[in-house]
Amino acid sequence: MNSPQPDWKALVLRHAKATGAGDLPLHTIDELAAHLEDLYLEALGAGRTEPEAYAAANRALEESPLATVPRSRTRAPESRPAHVGPPSRGLMGLAGDVRFAFRQLRRAPAFAAVAIATLGLGAGAATAIFSVIDTVLLRPLPFRDPQQLVALWESNAMKALPKERLSPVNFMDYRDVHSAFSDAAAWWRPEVNLIQPGSEPVRVSAIEVSGNLFDLLGVSPELGPGFPRNGPFHSRDAVAVISDRLWRQRYGADPEIIGRRLDAKDGNYTIVGVMPARFNFPADVDLWLRLNWDLTQHSRGAHFMEAVGRLEPGVTAERASRELASLSSRLGAEHAATNRDWLARAMPLLDDMLGYYRPALFVLLGAVGLLLVTACLNVASLLLARATVRAREMAVRAALGASRLRLVRQVLVESLVVAATGTIAGGLSALGLLKLAITALPASVPRLAQATIDLRLFTFALAVVGGTAILFGIVPAVVLSRTQASEALKDGTRTATGARGRRWNRLLVVVEVALACAVLVASALLVRSVSRMIHAPTGVSSAGVLTATLQLSSAGYQTWPKVDEFYASLLETIRRQPGIDAAGATTALPLDPGWRLPFEIDGRPAVRQDERPIAQHIAITSGYFETARARLMAGRWFTDRDLTATEPVVVVNQTFANRTFPGEDAVGRRIVSTARNIGPLGQNLLEAGPFRIVGIVADIHQAPLDQQDEPVIYHSARQFPFRAMTITARGSDEGTVIAAMRAGIRALDPSLPLSNLRTMDARLLERAAAPRLLMFVLVAFALLTGTLAAIGVYGLLACLVNERRRELAIRLALGAQPGALARLVTAQGLALASAGVVLGLIVAQLAGGLLRAVLFQIRPSDLTSMAAASGLLLAAAAIACLAPARRAARVAPIEGLKVE
Repeated sequence: MNSPQPDWKALVLRHAKATGAGDLPLHTIDELAAHLEDLYLEALGAGRTEPEAYAAANRALEESPLATVPRSRTRAPESRPAHVGPPSRGLMGLAGDVRFAFRQLRRAPAFAAVAIATLGLGAGAATAIFSVIDTVLLRPLPFRDPQQLVALWESNAMKALPKERLSPVNFMDYRDVHSAFSDAAAWWRPEVNLIQPGSEPVRVSAIEVSGNLFDLLGVSPELGPGFPRNGPFHSRDAVAVISDRLWRQRYGADPEIIGRRLDAKDGNYTIVGVMPARFNFPADVDLWLRLNWDLTQHSRGAHFMEAVGRLEPGVTAERASRELASLSSRLGAEHAATNRDWLARAMPLLDDMLGYYRPALFVLLGAVGLLLVTACLNVASLLLARATVRAREMAVRAALGASRLRLVRQVLVESLVVAATGTIAGGLSALGLLKLAITALPASVPRLAQATIDLRLFTFALAVVGGTAILFGIVPAVVLSRTQASEALKDGTRTATGARGRRWNRLLVVVEVALACAVLVASALLVRSVSRMIHAPTGVSSAGVLTATLQLSSAGYQTWPKVDEFYASLLETIRRQPGIDAAGATTALPLDPGWRLPFEIDGRPAVRQDERPIAQHIAITSGYFETARARLMAGRWFTDRDLTATEPVVVVNQTFANRTFPGEDAVGRRIVSTARNIGPLGQNLLEAGPFRIVGIVADIHQAPLDQQDEPVIYHSARQFPFRAMTITARGSDEGTVIAAMRAGIRALDPSLPLSNLRTMDARLLERAAAPRLLMFVLVAFALLTGTLAAIGVYGLLACLVNERRRELAIRLALGAQPGALARLVTAQGLALASAGVVLGLIVAQLAGGLLRAVLFQIRPSDLTSMAAASGLLLAAAAIACLAPARRAARVAPIEGLKVE
């Protein structure tokens, strides 16, 4: 049976009394008792009996009389009694170090909790975000030689169109640039309604694509042959390839699916392939149909095709863009009416897929990197402050015969315990934060669902935080191990080691505040940017408006009068439903551009084709402007009496009127439009003009938020019908409007599905989804980083107040007011915070180029954002100064003047 361990504290007290050492501080008694227990356990680990181990510890205490502590160690490790032996370096010695380390952390719970939480949070957040960025941004696309794949787009700087779809005829010319491309594929998005007896009709995301797409990407179907290899570019074969998702959800993962008929409202197709899981290129497509028309037999002025190209080996996207620019210039000269000022360019496919998320992820990467660095600096600051406070402990251990190596080893073990515990916390937080990121981030972020904790990144993040904990734990220990014991044991003595530690601590706090300021400035900029984006005027009142897309089939609605009749009857049926205030339809909702085509002014001299002005062309029904509550500036809206048998009429927006008829009344003027056929889905039932302007509407923003208002010509859908329209309706509540839409469809054609049923508010907010998400994440990181910086300020000031107790006591004894001392400590903290804020503002401006890519109508040098970030950070620093300042003001003069 093991006998109980000796009462080491009682032994220390008896020895202090016997040697005349007087009253010892409690922390000195604790340190002596803990060291004696270590010697006792080490002796047991070396094979000594309990009496022998007790004798060894007692002998060490007796050899260091507390009343006359020498200025250096009294003996080397070799002077330890021979029968005790050196400290065990085996498992028992390490176990003793670990036990002591945990005991030390329990004695300083605030330090342990903050250090472990900071390490865990920094490592966890860094690992989670690094994993997302690695999966989404850095990992190659799952295609053959993905670095050779580029997306093809057209732009027109004169019309402020930075990224537009291609003209089909232009694409065929681009594809023939053999010095740049080995091949290129193109598609357009018709949208298809799937029908199945006994089931609700379903609208699926589909494309009509050239037959070479899968070969170009280097991806083969999981089931079936797919499109014929090396087949024609376009074909009228009614074949289809479906996604793995559609195969499982619609067809129950039927292994005999190949050869089965796919019934669509536009016709019947034979399923010839099922693509692998997670393949849905481009952009979440579930159905791939064969392109069944010749792209060269179309207009160069219609831009609705999307394309991907494969570069020749050794050709870069920049070189391909230069060759496309040269070809674009030639086409602009040869076909000035349609191609003037249009420029084609090639963009790496991954960059194109990410779009806004690419610069946003880089900003996020910078923010989480700053958070990780701030966490490391915070832990370093805490460890330095703790090392300075532990100068007495080191001296006591040295006085009892502990070697420098023994002291350093113990501190190293403590740092490793902190790092290991932080590692566990980091791993758990990384898993939780990654799940949170996948849930919170929009599903539109490419490849986000594939993100997992990457062991490489986890190891890197933990190596950083672990290395920080070890470095800033062991270096002060090496320095403090040289401290003279008699000086360190005197309460209130300020050694050179403490001065150096304070200087380093101040520097770390300034850097922490600077990094926090940089993240806060970025967050403030994004808050203002997103606020402007959300509140940017669109020209409509979107609250209470419900929208749904509808696609009529070419098989069931072959004639355009039948299309017109359907939509007129549908809207009339919806308007008759109880609770409906207004209803209409449009081919382009706010923030969506219409078809850009040239026009002329009737009665003005004819101009060259390449000099004709351009305007967007959008078809709407009567009731659309009323539903959107657009503002009529002059004239009238469309009515149901604007038919094919009546005069061709249009409504134009304010920008059109101001640019085309400056200083004149546009109502009653006539324009000649070339808009006969717009893509494969719309056709003007009238001659090309002239069209009389019957109304002017206040600008409705028919372009992305970061683009200017353009001239827009609104056609009556009764004179210019489309099969694909977006229904809009306003009513007493959302349920009433949905019921009215469904009742209208059931009354006319139950086989038609209403898809994408959403409020107009939701559609408009979706355009700001990525900036809003980045804003929320950055604000969270900014608050965390600012909190860590405030903790750093608090830790430094608390350490300074503790060290300067004797000085503060003397000041109070000489008549200083407590409030003055509190203000002194607060001023020191705010001075450090102010220096960090200034440095942080400089860092934020240096990062302005990266921020500019994600800002909307705001500059990185925005004074309001910088002032808000600076004020918030200084306020946090001032709050962090309160507790140390109050402690300084409450120092008891008689207690502070005691010297041991």
